[in-house]
Amino acid sequence: MKLYRYILIAAALLTLPACEQNANSNRTDGVKDALDVRSNEKLRDAGEDIEEAAKDVGHDIKDAVQEK
Repeated sequence: MKLYRYILIAAALLTLPACEQNANSNRTDGVKDALDVRSNEKLRDAGEDIEEAAKDVGHDIKDAVQEK
């Protein structure tokens, strides 16, 4: 039972630093996105729109397949 606790603690300690590193870069980009001051803003917005449209198409195809 104690070995299980040690494994759980070790896994938690290894994952927490990795999560923290990505949070700082995403936070800065998110603020710039909200203010529309990112470099190549129009291109990035178009890419985000394409990504969202592709996800919508994927969901529509999935729904159509499930109906048949």
